[in-house]
Amino acid sequence: MLQQTQANTVIPYYERFMETFPTVDDLALGDEEMLLKLWQGLGYYRRARNLKKAALVIHEKGMPQTFEGLRELPGIGDYTAAAIASIAFDEPVAAIDGNLLRIYSRLYCVDDVIDRSKGKNKIFALANKDISRERPGDLNQAMMDLGNKVCTPENPLCLLCPLRDDCAAFKEGRVAELPKKTPKKKQTLLDYTLLLLDLDDSFLLEKRETGLLHGMWGFPLLENHLKTEDVQKYLTERNVMTRSVENRGSYRHIFSHRIWNITIVYAKVDALFAKEESGLWVDKKELERYAIPSAFQPALEVIHGLD
Repeated sequence: MLQQTQANTVIPYYERFMETFPTVDDLALGDEEMLLKLWQGLGYYRRARNLKKAALVIHEKGMPQTFEGLRELPGIGDYTAAAIASIAFDEPVAAIDGNLLRIYSRLYCVDDVIDRSKGKNKIFALANKDISRERPGDLNQAMMDLGNKVCTPENPLCLLCPLRDDCAAFKEGRVAELPKKTPKKKQTLLDYTLLLLDLDDSFLLEKRETGLLHGMWGFPLLENHLKTEDVQKYLTERNVMTRSVENRGSYRHIFSHRIWNITIVYAKVDALFAKEESGLWVDKKELERYAIPSAFQPALEVIHGLD
């Protein structure tokens, strides 16, 4: 849950999660829709699915107790595997998160970019050379705290750093220029029209089959910003008879690499003359039972505001 998400945001989600799935077996055998509902608002829903897949493996085969074994679990990468292996099982392996990448790039003046394989592998080798054989978990946690509190991205507290005398970047006056990273890609802007189709207080939900929010429930999205008359034509062609079609505002939802610019169109549906194969009509009062991502929250607010 803490991946890409701040701790103060995660805490209430974690508490609700633990109440529902107190053991690995509970999670492995539990309902995925319930899990996704509990995860609603955290984003990155693939994390939740991988967590359940990993729980199922552990339920069937037991908990791996080595770095290499842990890496085989769904959703577990090098950092998480090393953190578990060192803290829980005392394996001397360095847990390289963003903090340690920054520390070691400065400690050894690593000029390779730290978000590419070459830089990561070099730092991983350096950190594993230094890792404590007696207390690897304690060292990993201490280094994480050092990166969080002292060796920070901006304005690091070098004069308070216990590694200052061994830091090559400090000696060479290069702390500010390290670590080196690949320039961020510009976010892609995408325009959509979101359809709120109201059939006797039931609304059409679709489970997304591809792309962002794959496998999640949401409202139908059409590419580009469409005029209400174009939406009405689109629905008529699909044998959806409408009493009215209205624009209900717009909003923007920001993902890590994409931005959705969404126009909400509300349509009062009188009749359907064809079965909707790809969707599910859900009563307004039952919508809260579904794991609908925060990308669709403004549309839910429009529904809640209807008379």
